[in-house]
Formats: sequence, structure tokens, C-alpha cells
Amino acid sequence: MSDKRHSYVVEGSYAHRSCKVLDGSRRVVAEIKRKEAMVGGVSFGLEVFLLIVQPGFDSGFAMALVLLLDQIFS
Repeated sequence: MSDKRHSYVVEGSYAHRSCKVLDGSRRVVAEIKRKEAMVGGVSFGLEVFLLIVQPGFDSGFAMALVLLLDQIFS
């Protein structure tokens, strides 16, 4: 295995819409979560999710990652 550091790592399960994007220092810079209703915890399904982007991280790049993951897992 190479000792090269990765700029970003996606951990979790995109198929379940539960994953995080980590930067080189393992800090969470973006997160994908399934959206649930506030009352009763009802899930909207896999096609409805939240993309949470931390300040300072490019939201366009975060969305591009989501689109790439969607193409891979569709």
C-alpha cells in the first residue's frame, strides 16, 4: 500500500445515504444523511437526504462528490 496521503476520503455507505467526507487531517468537511421528519422520525426514503457542508469547504465540490457517488451507485 502507498504512503501517499489522500486529499479527501469518503467513509460510510452512500447507498444508505450515510457517509462523511474527510479531509487529509481526518476532519469532517461534508456529510450526507438521510432526511427524517421532525415528528415521528418518519424517513422520506433514500432519494431525500441532507448534504451538510462545513464552513470553508467548497459546497459546489461537495455536490459534485454527491453526483459522482450517485452515478457510481445507481
